[in-house]
Formats: sequence, structure tokens, C-alpha cells
Amino acid sequence: MSGQPRHCRGCGCELSTIQSIRGLCDNPECRRKDVDFQQRQRRQTALRIIRAGLPASWQAKNAGVAVLPRNTKRLVPLSGARIEALRQHLEHIVIEAGELPDQEFEIKETSTTTNGIDAKQADLPVLGAACGLCGGHCCATGGDSAWLEPGTIRRLQWRLLPLADTRIIEHYLSFVPETGYENSCIYHAENGCCLPRSIRSNVCNQYLCKGLAEVVQGLKDGEGRCVAATVIGVSPITVALIDTLGILDTLKPAGED
Repeated sequence: MSGQPRHCRGCGCELSTIQSIRGLCDNPECRRKDVDFQQRQRRQTALRIIRAGLPASWQAKNAGVAVLPRNTKRLVPLSGARIEALRQHLEHIVIEAGELPDQEFEIKETSTTTNGIDAKQADLPVLGAACGLCGGHCCATGGDSAWLEPGTIRRLQWRLLPLADTRIIEHYLSFVPETGYENSCIYHAENGCCLPRSIRSNVCNQYLCKGLAEVVQGLKDGEGRCVAATVIGVSPITVALIDTLGILDTLKPAGED
């Protein structure tokens, strides 16, 4: 058992020979808590790989590194069943929107986290570019409803003056792409979201992931420059040198000339 841990890294109990291989006992609570440990380990490994591959010309030896996820879903033709599911959802929320009192529609929209990014930071042009590097990993939660809800419809009506229910429904359906990412939001296509920002849900407009929060912090710590990298597992996919305005340079993905 030389080189193997003798005690559980979760609770400290003595381990059997088999348990020592993974460093954990059989207590479910220790295994649950170990998820964070494994994530930290993978992150540290990814950071070492990223830093080792940074070109000297970037002069980024001490720059912060923001780790972003990467969309890995494949593009497929959108099925009629998905479009019909969206239509039924729109019909439902349009009816509910008509029942909302005028003074309540804004507070009826769901809010989500910005992971500490304030309103001023959220307007940094680089965040859109960094989001593009990822390709929409977070969009998978949109499903066939795109987080659209009655409050979203009421907001649209308030801004554009009254519209017939059928006009609203057809308006949203008109933006559905022919091809989108499998098991992702129905509006998630190769070049991003097909919905104009003004008619997206509050969740989609508001949400900013932890990776983007790392970008903001990295820019602050690096006096306006940092490295952003999309990662799958511990493998960097795209690595970019960025400033507050956008991408300055990008390392080509492995396998590309």
C-alpha cells in the first residue's frame, strides 16, 4: 500500500487496501463532499496545461486565467415535435400574460445569478466575445421553452404596444432555426441565439456564468488583460488573450494548422 493514502480525505477514518486506491471510505457523505475536491483537482490540472502552452509573445506568464466551459453538442435539424412544443408553450404563456396586472408584470419574470458581476461590468464588450468562445454551454437549460414566461410576453407588449396573441406567437416562431444544437435551447444555433435580445427571457439576458466572473476578476487583477480558455475535462480547446474590448489573439485548437 506504499504511496497510497491510509486515511479517508473526507472523514479521516482508516482505509482498507481497496478504499486507499481512491482515498475515500464508503460513507456516502464523504463521496458527496469529494465532488468539489475532484473539481478543484481537474481545474488545477487544466490551469497547468493552459499556462504551459501560452506563447512567450503574449507576455502572460503572470496573467490571470479564466476557465470557461465548452458546448460539445452536435447540430441537428429541428424536429416538428420540438417546434410544436414551443408553440403550445407560447399559447399558454400568452394567455397567462393577459391575466397579469399592469403593475406586476416586471416582477413576475424570473431572475437569475450574475455570479457577482455588477451592471457596469456586465456591459464589458469582452464578455460577449468570451461567451462566444464557449458556444452556449449554458443554453442547454432552455429546452423547448427558452425560459419564456408570461412576464416576458407582457414586457414585449408593453414595449411594442398591444399585439394580437397570434401575432406574438408567430413572431417567436419565426426565429426558430432550421438546424440547432441537440438537447439544447430550441433557439440555440451555430452562431448563437436566434432570438433578438429584446425579446429573450430575463433569465437569458441576465445570466452570467462563473467563467465570465473569472474573466472580470482576471482583467481587474491583470490590469486590463488576462487569458480565457474553454476546457473539456482538463483539456484546453480554445485559449485566448483578451482585454476589456475583446479578443487580442487566439491559440488554434489542437489539430488545426
